Amino acid sequence: MPVNLRGKPIQATAILLGIIALISIICFLSFYLWASNLDSSLSRLFLSDSRVPVHITVFGRSSDTNEANTISARIDFFTSSGESLGNVERSWAGWELKIDCIVIGAKKGYLAFPFLAYTDETKRGSGVDLLRSYDRFGFPAIYESGKLTKDERNSLKRLFGLVGTEKWVPGILGSLRHETVSIRSFEAGKEYSLFISHDGALSLRGN
Repeated sequence: MPVNLRGKPIQATAILLGIIALISIICFLSFYLWASNLDSSLSRLFLSDSRVPVHITVFGRSSDTNEANTISARIDFFTSSGESLGNVERSWAGWELKIDCIVIGAKKGYLAFPFLAYTDETKRGSGVDLLRSYDRFGFPAIYESGKLTKDERNSLKRLFGLVGTEKWVPGILGSLRHETVSIRSFEAGKEYSLFISHDGALSLRGN
């Protein structure tokens, strides 16, 4: 009696796809239920018309017509209590520096996560990864505070994990909200703070 070997790979593939789909649905429902309680679990931490503990200092631009434009700057990261987390300091090819942030909103305000730094001359989709500058074992240290509860800390860590998926999840599957602040005019050497308004818009405020 002949054995149908063709059907087995097809059947195995169908079963595997079904399992993947089921896991995806469970993960989606789990995240949806968690996200619906986000406002209550992190209500104390959402910002509105407030400064984010991220400072930007632009040192200057090159303006020699015989050379490519460059802009040099430093981006400093701090905890909510002012402890330094480190910085990114370098020169970028380009004229206009841009800080791309992922903004998560709720009824009481927003949380901003600096994501990429790039310029008007940076290739689309690339730039300097800013997440790793304040990633401490999967926790967004710019929101670190001795006053955080265990639930708040766990919620922040889970939310930061979601933010990190923007690095590899194809855009066709959707994207989180991005807000960008552009540095066009500045006072050389002056420090500016990242500021988030009541409607989630980003800007720079001098310190």
